[in-house]
Amino acid sequence: MLFVPQTLAKACFQESSLLSESLSLQSPESCRSSASRPSGSVLSVAYAWTKCVKKCKPFDNLTEIENCFSNSDGSDSEKKTALDQSFRDVLHGLIKENSDCTVYKGLINQVVLCVKQEFCNASTPFLILSDIFDSVTLDKCEAVFTYVEEGVAEWKSETFYTAGKNYLLRMCNDLLRRLSKSQNTVFCGRIQLFLARLFPLSEKSGLNLMSQFNLDNITKFDLKDDEQFFKPEDADKSKEEGMEIEEGEMEEQPPNSVPIDYNMYRKFWSLQDYFRTPVQCYDKLAWRKFTSNASDVLSAFASYKLDDIRSSKKKLEHLRQTRSETYFAKYLTSSKLLDLQLSDSNFRRYVLVQFLILFQYLNAAVKFKSADHVLNDEQANWVKETQAKIMQLIKETPPDGDKFAKYIEHVLNREEHWNSWKNDGCPSYVREMPQEENKPKVFRRKRSMGDDIKASGGKIIKMGNSELTRLWNLCPDNLEACKADKRVFQPSLEGFFEDVIEQTNPANQIDNEYKDYLKPNWQWVALRLLSKRSPHFFSPTNQPGKTLVQYLENLLGQMAKEMPSATEDQKVDEEEGIKEDQGQDEELQEEPVRDENTDLLSSEQIQALAGELAEDWRRLAVELNFSEEDIGAFENEEEEEKARAEQMLLSWQVSAGDAATSTSLHQSLKEIGLSAIGNSVFGADKDS
Repeated sequence: MLFVPQTLAKACFQESSLLSESLSLQSPESCRSSASRPSGSVLSVAYAWTKCVKKCKPFDNLTEIENCFSNSDGSDSEKKTALDQSFRDVLHGLIKENSDCTVYKGLINQVVLCVKQEFCNASTPFLILSDIFDSVTLDKCEAVFTYVEEGVAEWKSETFYTAGKNYLLRMCNDLLRRLSKSQNTVFCGRIQLFLARLFPLSEKSGLNLMSQFNLDNITKFDLKDDEQFFKPEDADKSKEEGMEIEEGEMEEQPPNSVPIDYNMYRKFWSLQDYFRTPVQCYDKLAWRKFTSNASDVLSAFASYKLDDIRSSKKKLEHLRQTRSETYFAKYLTSSKLLDLQLSDSNFRRYVLVQFLILFQYLNAAVKFKSADHVLNDEQANWVKETQAKIMQLIKETPPDGDKFAKYIEHVLNREEHWNSWKNDGCPSYVREMPQEENKPKVFRRKRSMGDDIKASGGKIIKMGNSELTRLWNLCPDNLEACKADKRVFQPSLEGFFEDVIEQTNPANQIDNEYKDYLKPNWQWVALRLLSKRSPHFFSPTNQPGKTLVQYLENLLGQMAKEMPSATEDQKVDEEEGIKEDQGQDEELQEEPVRDENTDLLSSEQIQALAGELAEDWRRLAVELNFSEEDIGAFENEEEEEKARAEQMLLSWQVSAGDAATSTSLHQSLKEIGLSAIGNSVFGADKDS
């Protein structure tokens, strides 16, 4: 029986009730008359537009819809609603006709084009898709879903994503509920992959944040030894009885060192319960049972020969070509198949990888694990040894065992990164660009250039970078800069030992705990300073075996006797230095300082130079060490070139201070090839 959605049934009922009213609507012109009439409704217009949509078959053009949309009266929202209903009516007719999947795809494609042309709402394609998946068989659903997969880039665009993400999620979940996990495994996987591609990586609804397990995935097997296990002698009996046996089926079975009995069968399939719920491995009794079963199963894998090893090169090549099509949707747990399953390389790899995934979870630091879910040292060592055995078994499993083992290691390493990402709260991988537009632009003045120009004698040495130029011109003579007083970091003897000498004076009555020379750190610094500054450090002594404290007390006593004379000499030197400075100041005052002051840049010269520079003021600004930000600020503040040049010169005059002379400015103009402007403003004598 064909399933019709409730929305389509409602639309059909409304369509039949309005059929008499809309019979006269045969063209876009009749659509206009009906929409303008008081009795005309959106559904009546939709009925007429349904015929326009049908005329577009095979849904490869929009000519009729464009004419109908442009010639109809009413608001855009009413037109869109009417066209939405028209598409759903057309779909209802296609479903009743049991149309082919290509027809459904054509209709959906036409709806997408109408959305881009703003003829209908953005949610209409997803409503059409939902109606299709609710009304057709699973075979057709799988064919139509191919179109949905191919259009994932379209669904993620701004036009469709916001309006359709919830529809697509609901549609996919409804499909998954209808599908069988064992029979429609591939289709279920396609749906899951589509959702993973559709939604962003940080979408919390698609992440297993709580580390929950699929407890419904139960592997059922025979709990009683009721079945007869295959034995080698069964092949001989079958031959005697005349049973038909395919060539190479039973005769190629090798003698195995591990017998396949019910005990082995039960141990093998009971491991699937631990793979399903790894948490039970933290229980002592369950862990003991798990380790026993796992050891026996791995021993069987190690001793059981594989079919691939005994196969020819031609068979191996064929296996490599068909391996991509081989998969196990659900394990077959028949006791008669276990002997064949153990000799299958694909089956072996699946089980061994299950072991590795389980071991990784047991050792991983999962955020939502309980505090008692931790392996002890003995358990951790067993896991480590068993993991090495499993990797060796994977490498020995043909074909291309080493390559497959590398792939598995890579996948497990990536899984650790994903686990860490989930433990951190799944932060977004998208980096947001800093919003600098909202920040107010701050005009930063250049640092003072006075010291730079004075140090270079009025001429700046260009180093190709503003900061390097500033540092270089602080002091042209590097040796003198290293000898400057501000680069002397060692303290003087008097300043360092003054307080300690007072502490050694018995009259001050200072306790030993407050004496610095008894502290090891101070002793180490004092010895290094004495070795560089004091002659007493190298004076010979007649008392061998003296302790460090006694040695320092002796040195401090000698220095205390010399300290007063040293301080008096220092006072005399300071007084003489003050007199020399006063004499130098008087000499400087007697020098013709006025000549230097007369060389300072005047406001008249600034205005005249600004008028001459015009657009060349930017070249001069770069020469005067203005940055690109400062030049842009000058351009934003003033509109005329002359005003910008004048503003730049005034800023340079303020920042340079006394060094803002006409001589230095004329020299800068000469450096950029504008000496003619400098001669006209300052005179030709400045050039010399």
